[in-house]
Amino acid sequence: MTNENEKKNNIIRFPNLSGRLLEKGMDSLKNKHFEEALSCFEQLLQNEPMHSQGNLGLVLSLVELGRLKEAKNRCDRMLKEGIGEYYDVLQIYLSILVQLSEYITVVSVIEAVLEEQKIPADRAETFFQLLQFSRKVIEQEGVPEVQKYPKEDRAYENPDFSSLKKMLSSDRADLQWMAVQQLKKLGTELTVPLFEAFLIDETKHPAVKSLILQYLKENHIDKIVRLEKNGQVEDVMISELNEWNEAPFYIEVKKLIQDELEHDNPSLLDIALAVWKDYTLSLYPFLPEPENKVLWTEASIIAASELSGMEEDHDLRDPDLQKAVNLLIDLERFYLQ
Repeated sequence: MTNENEKKNNIIRFPNLSGRLLEKGMDSLKNKHFEEALSCFEQLLQNEPMHSQGNLGLVLSLVELGRLKEAKNRCDRMLKEGIGEYYDVLQIYLSILVQLSEYITVVSVIEAVLEEQKIPADRAETFFQLLQFSRKVIEQEGVPEVQKYPKEDRAYENPDFSSLKKMLSSDRADLQWMAVQQLKKLGTELTVPLFEAFLIDETKHPAVKSLILQYLKENHIDKIVRLEKNGQVEDVMISELNEWNEAPFYIEVKKLIQDELEHDNPSLLDIALAVWKDYTLSLYPFLPEPENKVLWTEASIIAASELSGMEEDHDLRDPDLQKAVNLLIDLERFYLQ
């Protein structure tokens, strides 16, 4: 019996089996033999369940085979158990979510990462752009479609139209935004009166008001509307509005941001420009106060750094600068929601 046990314990395993399976799996992936690659990585993980490259290869094989939900679950497990390089796994996980059209999850995952961690500079731009893309998709698809009804069908009695009016009157800016996106499809005769009342309501979000102004301008509404933004009230002739990105102040600050970042920190440049664009658009057609180009350039760069989780020391003793940075960050977080 002793000899039998000794024989069992002395079984010679293939040397470097994991390395061979990994190499064969990667070669199979490269040559588009995805079933073979999957088999190799599965064998590897039977022996070493925490093998980072083996898990990653398994995920890639599942993706190539169209087994996206399995790949998503595997990535989720890797993130929770700390298997592999975190940001590599996260990027693949997010790409799988996009392929599955799970945009709300994409937004919630990236927002959680932005709040809890410092994202490396080389990753920040990718995550930020993916966040903006997902947000736009949610805007377009996040509310059930409403049909454009002929006048005789009395669209205002349609329950979808009623629900959208309730959303528009909501205190939540994200619901206001989605309601406007859907109401725009119903035509100006129904929507212009609703939108005019919205524009003068001091409780409504300025960014949503900008969305409405753009809609009115695109539809050549030739009338004066009263507009309230941040306590400022003016009568605005829609047909005389310039494009928001044609304002000299916007262009000058944009140029200063580019001069500051395009050589020293190009990964931060797109984020800072997006922050400045979003804020300018939210104020449209009014200008930021104070009209200090250097202040808004610096504020846009600092806000972009904080949003992307970069480790930077900023001097925020200037109360105007601190206020400007807070405004930019608060608005960008609204957009990200």
